[in-house]
This record gives sequence, C-alpha cells and structure tokens, in this order.
Amino acid sequence: MELRRFFMGLMAAMPILAGCSKEHIQPDDTYAKKGIAAVVNSNFSLSLFKYALVATTYSDTLSQPGPYTLLAPSNDAFKAMGFSSGAAVIRVIDSMRVIVPYHILRGTIRLDSLPLAFNQPLGAINGQLVYVTHWINSRDTAVVVNGIRVSTRDKAATNGLVNVTDGVLSPYTYTNVQMAVSGDPSLSLFNAAIIRSGLAADYQSGGPYTVFAPANTAFNAIGIQTTDSIYKMDPVYLQALVKAHVTAGRSFVYDYILKADIPTNSYTEHMLSGINTTITLVADPLQPGRFSDINIQNENAGTAKASLLGKNVLAGNGVVHSISRILTQ
Repeated sequence: MELRRFFMGLMAAMPILAGCSKEHIQPDDTYAKKGIAAVVNSNFSLSLFKYALVATTYSDTLSQPGPYTLLAPSNDAFKAMGFSSGAAVIRVIDSMRVIVPYHILRGTIRLDSLPLAFNQPLGAINGQLVYVTHWINSRDTAVVVNGIRVSTRDKAATNGLVNVTDGVLSPYTYTNVQMAVSGDPSLSLFNAAIIRSGLAADYQSGGPYTVFAPANTAFNAIGIQTTDSIYKMDPVYLQALVKAHVTAGRSFVYDYILKADIPTNSYTEHMLSGINTTITLVADPLQPGRFSDINIQNENAGTAKASLLGKNVLAGNGVVHSISRILTQ
C-alpha cells in the first residue's frame, strides 16, 4: 500500500511518457549486451524488470565492468503493484527512474555470505541505504532486504551478482520517522500527540526506531476525534502514550517473523516507555506453514491485539508501521 502511494505521488507530479513504440521498448537480445544485463534478459521471471532497465537506460550501467549486485524484483512483485505488462511499466517511466537505481548495489556482495545479523546497511547507487537481514532458524534460512524476501540469491554474472526479490523496494522519501508519521494523513492524531508531547525533536534525530503508530480510527475509538483535542491534553501523559508505541532499533515485519519463538510464534518487544508488548505471527493464507503478518499487544495491560493497517514504511532513521488500536488502552 505504501509503495502504491509512492508511485501515485510520482505519477501525479510527473507527466506520463506516451507514444513509445514497441520497437523502442522491447527488451530483446539487442539490449542485453553483457554481464548482469544479459542475465536479466535471459530470465523469464524478470521480464517486467527488463522493461524498467531498458527504459531507464540502467541496462547500459549493468553492462559496464562494475562490479554491481542487483536486487531484481520478480514479475510477481511488479504484478502485485498492478504492473502486469511491459507497457504498464513504461507508463511510469519517471517513477522507474527513481526506483531502479535503489535496486543496484556497488560491489560484489554475496548476500548468503553476510554475517547472521539483522538489517545490515548496504549502499545503493542512488546514495541511499538498503537494509539486509541474513538469518537462520529451525524453520527458515532467509535473506531479507527492507523486509522483502530474496528468493534467488547470488547468481553470477561477469560483472557482479543477480538476486531476485519478492517485492519492489521503495526508496525512502522521509529523513526520519516523525516525518514519516506526519506525511500520512491517517496518522494525524498520533502525529499531534508526538508534537504535543515534546518528543518530535527526539524522533527527528537519533535512532534507529521502530514506530507502531495508532491510526486515527484508534483514537476515535476512545473518543478523541480531532487534533485540537490532542493539543489540549497533558504533555506528560502523551509522552508515556507515544513512547509505548516506539521501540529502539529498525524492525521490518519479516524481522519479527524470523525473531519469533518457534513453538509460540511470538516475540516480546520492549517499548521506550518500559512496557512489554507481545508480537504474534499471523499465518500466510496462501502459503501453509509460513507467516506474512503480525499482531501486537500490550502484555502488561492485557489489552486486545492490534493488527497492522500499514507496514514497513522506511525512513532515514527507522521504520513505521500503523496499527488498529492504542496499546495503552
């Protein structure tokens, strides 16, 4: 949902490329050249990404000596975003010019050889960082980038390596988590709570943080309807409320899936207010035995579980998830 919003914003601000003929966009062998570009060109499961590479001319970049490490979204990743054909990819060419370089890392980086650790920062050629988790437990051996699983890893090319991801990576547009919260209209009441509590400056610097931001509907459910109501509340009370929804570290949903205790499928997260929350895995309805989501609950107060309404919004100093309930209520 957040990546869709990213595309929609770019499309609204930039003209859509029109009048492209099939001859100009067809990513056939004449565009493959060599190296990583040739590997992508020969992989049917990356046919939609070929269009993005050719249209943005990054196929030329990936034919150079490099070396580079490519994180290539699969066809299914593009289709999940509503791009079912090469023509659909071409129509958002300006968006692709922003998206594609975030999938290209400098150097030959074997993801399977990275240390077993969460969210290791690696530099993309657009100047931003991606965060790679390499983890092994009794039911999974996983490499995950920005919370997105890497399904095929370390395929060799003459100028680097090719990996296939299950989703499209979104470059971050917010320098910090407070800006990410303020940029989402559905989180305006929680943003007001951050400001009124006096904590905005804290979350604009430092970190990293993981924020579980209650949606406006969560505040509405306890009788808080407007930002004016928030600004009339006790800042000390709001400090405790805000900190109950923030934890130290950068954690994507898939990180919790990997961290969770195997028998209970749960994980205890410690919030900055001092409360403990229980994160419970949610089964993937399409893949028996796997998990695709989480719930979160304040284990101290015994409140009901909050479900995720939005997830994995990356900012410069952390990640924001939006949730359906206030954890202290």
